[in-house]
Amino acid sequence: MIVGWYKIFVSKLVTRSWPVVIAGWITLAVVLRILSPAWEDIAADGDLAFLPDTVPSVIGQKALVEAFPAMRSRSQMVMIFANPASEMTPGDLALAMDVARRLHWAAAKNTWRGMQSGAGEGESGHFDKVDAELIVDNLTQAIEIEEVLGPYLQSELPEATFLRLPDAYQLRGELLSTLDSADQNSSDQNDQHSGDLRTTAALDLDTAALMREQKTPTLPSVLPEWASSIQDVWSWRHPIVGHKLGSSEPRARLISVQLGSDFTAISNIGMLSGLEHLTRELRPQYAPLTSPDLAVEVSGSAAVGADMLRGAASGLRQTEWVTVVLVLAILTIVYRAPFLVAIPLASIGLSLVVATSLIALLARDPQAAAGDSFGLGVFTTTRIFIVVLLFGAGTDFCLFMLARSRELLQTRGAATRRQMLRVIASGWRSVHDALVASALTTVVGLALMWFSHFEKFQYSGPIIAISLLVTLCVCLTFTPALLSGLGRTAFWPRLRTVESQAARSNLTTRYWQRLADWVVAVPATVMVVTLLGLGIPAAYGMWRMGDVTYDLTEELSASAPSRRGTRLITHFFPMQDGSPITVLLTRQQPFESDDALREACGELSKSLYTDGVDSVRSLTDPLGDYPPGKRMGLFDKDAWRRRLLNRIAQERYVSSVDELQQRVARFDIVLDDNPFSLEASATLSRINARLTQEVATADSAWNAASFATSGTTVGITDLRTVTQGDQTRIQILVTLGVWLVLVVLLRQWWLSSYLIFTVLLSYFATLGITYGLFSTLYAPDYSGLDWKVPIFLFVILVAVGQDYNVYLVTRIFEERHAGGGGRESVKRALQATGGIITSCGFVMAGTFIAMTSPAVLLWLGPYLPEGWVDPSTPVLRGITELGFALACGVLLDTLVVRSILVPAFVVLQSGGARRND
Repeated sequence: MIVGWYKIFVSKLVTRSWPVVIAGWITLAVVLRILSPAWEDIAADGDLAFLPDTVPSVIGQKALVEAFPAMRSRSQMVMIFANPASEMTPGDLALAMDVARRLHWAAAKNTWRGMQSGAGEGESGHFDKVDAELIVDNLTQAIEIEEVLGPYLQSELPEATFLRLPDAYQLRGELLSTLDSADQNSSDQNDQHSGDLRTTAALDLDTAALMREQKTPTLPSVLPEWASSIQDVWSWRHPIVGHKLGSSEPRARLISVQLGSDFTAISNIGMLSGLEHLTRELRPQYAPLTSPDLAVEVSGSAAVGADMLRGAASGLRQTEWVTVVLVLAILTIVYRAPFLVAIPLASIGLSLVVATSLIALLARDPQAAAGDSFGLGVFTTTRIFIVVLLFGAGTDFCLFMLARSRELLQTRGAATRRQMLRVIASGWRSVHDALVASALTTVVGLALMWFSHFEKFQYSGPIIAISLLVTLCVCLTFTPALLSGLGRTAFWPRLRTVESQAARSNLTTRYWQRLADWVVAVPATVMVVTLLGLGIPAAYGMWRMGDVTYDLTEELSASAPSRRGTRLITHFFPMQDGSPITVLLTRQQPFESDDALREACGELSKSLYTDGVDSVRSLTDPLGDYPPGKRMGLFDKDAWRRRLLNRIAQERYVSSVDELQQRVARFDIVLDDNPFSLEASATLSRINARLTQEVATADSAWNAASFATSGTTVGITDLRTVTQGDQTRIQILVTLGVWLVLVVLLRQWWLSSYLIFTVLLSYFATLGITYGLFSTLYAPDYSGLDWKVPIFLFVILVAVGQDYNVYLVTRIFEERHAGGGGRESVKRALQATGGIITSCGFVMAGTFIAMTSPAVLLWLGPYLPEGWVDPSTPVLRGITELGFALACGVLLDTLVVRSILVPAFVVLQSGGARRND
């Protein structure tokens, strides 16, 4: 009774008070848009940053920060200068050196600014010796390059203007003077060393003054904004790690830029663009000296993260406009009436503004740590799902609303405006239950993702659910208000067709009549044949269900700059060197002496050389050059490097934090395999087993110690464990949740169970088709679907896929209530809704296929006018795969499940089949 009163009241309100409803929604949208922050300001991204606090990688990263607070680097970009065809020319090296010189200066300047800002009020005398030495190291590298590069360019390109760095000499001179003063106050001062510092400092200050006096052309002293996150720079010229970066490789050189930002930080986009711009700016100057085959690329974790962010942003823009174009085209084909096209587009546009603004207001600060900020976690790619689902579901809601009003006009007519409003109100009441029911299955399914442990799943589902609820409210109020305001004009120029040609037969009508006759006539045969047809790809999908990849580099298209850089680097260098597993061991009591600590670290290093380990870097072997069985002799050519490493090794591999001194040791373990691979995870398991055994051994120096692990392999292993657990949990919860919603709405548990079965069947069939397609397209580089595809595909298909089933079944119930047997009610319902539900399916599939538009446009790039598509724009393969899979699944649900399997089952269930079937 209450529900009936509610529907009568709301239907009259939205039709009779349509100006108030329209004005209210527009006002709400404007207010929310003004109050809400920009989407870019509240969106975060990345994967490893959103794991639960209880997983090993997060625990290990926190322990690493606590034990080594001075190790500020959180990600890196690696520049490679390479000539694959032959040795690099002196001009090639000169270009690379100039880039390295400027980056060394940027690292020194950033650290210097950090030292200055670190001195608070009353701390004017604050001086961090470690930071000062780091600055001096980078300045020394920049100055040494400048002193080699300047004379070379003057001899080879005398007409060129070489810009120098007097500020580098000035700053190094000042710091060396300060370090000299600190050494004089130290008990272990060395007179010779102190004299060298004073001499170098004086020369630096004189050189800087002379350059200014002679008005030497100089580089700008103000760093560009993109360089603000550079913490340190290593190059092939480094006296200690240079051999790892190409000092002995005649065809390639590396520059490793250590960044203080996380690898998925938004600032990395500017950093990557800045490095690309710097190279483009310098190449013309060195063009007469460089070889035509010289390639310059950028890779590293931060470059991959930047490309993923660029790909997400570019994909979002392309997906939005392609979605609008597709929906506009489909609506135009369906209605061929401008106002009937404009009403859904206006409703969806309003829904998008209100939903995204509301979510932005509810969002948490993306810079705050988990638990420190209240609100929803919003991610860059979430907006893609919001756009496509709002356009798809919103168009479906509007289509059903308009179609029912149009159908009632055909049967009843409306000579006056009052009669027109009554028809619209009646149509609203007749579709209300179907719209709410279909929306609830989707909302409940998506909301149940809240029970995931992985934050991207946990928040994305409820956020999309909130957006769909907003869309449902808009379509139940704003849409009929617009229709009421337009009245008969909404159907122009086909008004006469609406009222006088209801019985007109066309190709579409005849198709649904014949399909309905066939399904009703032989339902058992139809069902068996269709189930067998879907069963083949479904079986293949179940077999390949676990074939997913967690390799973040494979998320990007092959054309992405960071992937080009990765391919070039791996041609010359072992890529896994930059992604070691970091192990921290913490003893309960400190070691008795430095020698005892060194001996314990040396013994543990040897034991960590298990299967799959390439090298172990530690206090006793900082570069991992000496595995068990290889000893360094007194006259080894690398012996001098080993001796120089003492200071760096002490800082990197032994904690200097007061309460942790002589208690915490660090080990960096480089693997043989790709750090994202299952083989790397297996090696991690063996390392954990060795560590567990070590701390449990009574006579071990590390007995009863605790250990923590971090790094790419640890994070990817945790990501795999957490998300696979989430997938199992969410699949069970979503299936049960949607089934319960269907039982409550339809009040037939057997029919509800069958509807769930058909959608699960189409899900596995879709997986099989998707695996088959992309394994063929990506061969031989295919290693599996992106890991996010199966779970998002499952939730959205199981939830959204029920919409069309609910639309059909509720119409069947309505036809039964109007009178007629089981066969006739199914027949009439299928004929009446076939065209409109199929149109809805094509709209939804079109919005999902729009997610593949970045990849399609990239593929079509060579055939399109120049400038339309940037071939270097990254494309996210996971979004492409998911877009295709969702479109395929929706079409299967629309054309096969809803059109054949569901009506056939209803006929059989009602006993309406022919006796001879």
